[in-house]
Amino acid sequence: MEKNINKYNILSRIVKDINILVSLIKDYWTGKYRKIPFKSVAAVILALLYVINPFDLIPDYILGFGQIDDALIFLFCLYYIEKDLHRYMEWKINNKRS
Repeated sequence: MEKNINKYNILSRIVKDINILVSLIKDYWTGKYRKIPFKSVAAVILALLYVINPFDLIPDYILGFGQIDDALIFLFCLYYIEKDLHRYMEWKINNKRS
């Protein structure tokens, strides 16, 4: 039972981080939030380019396995920029009150 709870926590955390990332991208694109380091912007861009690129370590046409490397790259990117995502959420919460 505890393993299922841990899996749920990890999945909900990933979904939450993806939602924060989407919001961050929107605010960055519109110029509302620019306090993100260049290395984090580059990491997101490179991860998205890798996912979109049809030439991967494991080809995407191998159904099921082809998406594993894409998911791992994207998850690594989320892990890499996690502190920046938290800073962004703090900024967003503080600016809602203003």
